[in-house]
Amino acid sequence: MSGHHGGMNTTANRLVGIQLQTSAYGGVIPIIYGTTRAAGNLIYYTDFVATPHTTSQNVGKGGGGGSISQTTYTYTACVVLALSEGPIQGVNQIWRDQTVGTMAGYGYTLSTGARTQAVWSYLTSNHPTQACAYSGLALACNALEDLGSDARLKNNSFEVVGILATVQDPNEAAAYDALPSDVVVDMLSNAFYGAGWNPAKIGDLVTGAQSYATYCHAAGFVLSPAFDTQRPGASYLGDILTATNSEAVLHSGATSMVLDIVPYGDTPITANGYTYTPNTTPLYDLTYDDFLGVLGPDGKATGKSPITITRGSTQDVYNDVPVEYLDRSTGYNTSVVDAPEPNDVATYGLKRASTLSLHMITRMAVAQAVSLIQSQKQVYIRNQYTFRVGWRYFLLEPMDLVTLTDPILGLSRKVVRVVSIDFPDEQNEKNGITITAEEWPFGVATATAYSLQNPTGTGQNQSVDPGPASTPLIFNSPALWAENASVPEITIAAAGASALWGGATIWVSTNNTTYSKAGYISSPCRYGTLTAPLAAWSGGTTQDLTNTLSVIMPDGGTLAGTDAASAANGMNLIWVDGEMISYQTATLTGPGAYNLTGLYRGLYGTTPGSHSSGASFAKIDGAIERYQIPAGQVGSMLYIKLQSFNVWGGGGRQLSSETAYTFAPTQQLLPAAFGVTIQIGSTPFI
Repeated sequence: MSGHHGGMNTTANRLVGIQLQTSAYGGVIPIIYGTTRAAGNLIYYTDFVATPHTTSQNVGKGGGGGSISQTTYTYTACVVLALSEGPIQGVNQIWRDQTVGTMAGYGYTLSTGARTQAVWSYLTSNHPTQACAYSGLALACNALEDLGSDARLKNNSFEVVGILATVQDPNEAAAYDALPSDVVVDMLSNAFYGAGWNPAKIGDLVTGAQSYATYCHAAGFVLSPAFDTQRPGASYLGDILTATNSEAVLHSGATSMVLDIVPYGDTPITANGYTYTPNTTPLYDLTYDDFLGVLGPDGKATGKSPITITRGSTQDVYNDVPVEYLDRSTGYNTSVVDAPEPNDVATYGLKRASTLSLHMITRMAVAQAVSLIQSQKQVYIRNQYTFRVGWRYFLLEPMDLVTLTDPILGLSRKVVRVVSIDFPDEQNEKNGITITAEEWPFGVATATAYSLQNPTGTGQNQSVDPGPASTPLIFNSPALWAENASVPEITIAAAGASALWGGATIWVSTNNTTYSKAGYISSPCRYGTLTAPLAAWSGGTTQDLTNTLSVIMPDGGTLAGTDAASAANGMNLIWVDGEMISYQTATLTGPGAYNLTGLYRGLYGTTPGSHSSGASFAKIDGAIERYQIPAGQVGSMLYIKLQSFNVWGGGGRQLSSETAYTFAPTQQLLPAAFGVTIQIGSTPFI
């Protein structure tokens, strides 16, 4: 700052490009089934624009200290975010930092990832040489992505309704999961992103009351897997099988081996419009006549029991297997549910296993059922049986049931489930085939029909729509009160009807087409109307103890009194229909209604005139916003829009949907100077 009327100008560093933490080439394109949350990956950006915002403030006393102006920048860019393999069915909502909104609310255009999808029209019109359709890739495109003041791409994640999303979540309005049988077939046979299997290599997973699809329907096992990391397909398939209490087996088909999936479910289930009937009939009753004896090193029978039993140690048995899943009801945040086996807990105490991570589960009920089944299996399925039989049993397959009878071991038609079959090489075919089986206690592989309390730790939706601002109060700032008496200025007061209304961004235009950002209302303002007339005051600077200023604030708010000295110094200031008034006492008379007394009238050179009932008033505090009118807008009709945000700064309201308010500002004239007599020596000067 220099000179008596000098000033200081500061300008923030202007950034020249979008700020990225990382940029990688060759990342995994996620394959999303059902509905889940996925992060967008920036694959293209252009049209980086920096918008300057300048504010100024007078400093010093009597207008002689100069002014300070500060210029900052906000940034926008055209961006294309890759979501996942397509075609997807849609995007329900977007999480952006701490807010939640919609594609339209944040200005995004969705390309679903069809193989024949068209190029985004914005690129076709503005950057035709760079226009690319990105066939088969779902995209979120935004021509004016808000990068804030730091040019940073927000932390966006999208609720993607992906491939095969067909099963409605009863607790959510627009979330659909996928049926596991459909997922398995697609991931193995899809020619574009799957394993490329011939569909003939996959068994019938759908037909019949014992099928995998019927079991999943009846048991409520639906999933929303996102294959977003590079892992073997068998690993993803294993997670699906664990999450649906089933096992994959190969068996002979008409022309070759085919993959089938057999549920572990061992009790009938009727639910969700389906009835699952498990196969509980053993294929063979195996006795001494069927077993091959145990051979010694010399190849001769030893006379020992033909069945070897292996039992796990009690110390290795966990009666609680927690399951970690993505809880859709809390925005797909990780949550852990556990369902211990109660009898074993009562006997041996709680023994918790390592948490089983199954993020393809998005419903608490599914995670709970999986946890209970896994806990029951740990406790009750501990014995393994190994035995040899002749080649006439070579059609046995894993997941088949057989019974074992061995008087030496005390087994009498013990039902077991085949786990694996070892076929010897050609040189040892005389030794038959070796079978490993596990015990099959009926009912262990089915979850009991009880439910847990739903999670109560859900976070507040920080993107809730606050609704529009109420009709604002806009007035010309009195010249002596304005930040710069020589520059026309208006004052804006605004509030909202909703308790979640946090403020608004002020946009100004002279043509109702092109708007520029003019400031912020950072919290609800206190303003309203007079409920009774206020008489004029002729007492000058003395306190008006005769008249009462009666006001009401339709959008709520409180008015507090102050001491006499503060009121006399204008510390409790309000604007009343052009007059600046400070008051001492505030008496509540009704909801949002007050009687204000002990008035100091006509402050800042305004006229202490009369004001009729219904005239406007506003409390002057830090919530109001003042706008100095640039030279190019002086004399023009102003169009003012208030883009509301909620108490968390979000809400996703679009400027185009807000009401445009008009105001014609006028230059506020300085009041006439008072006559002053100055005497130097014996000569007076007027």
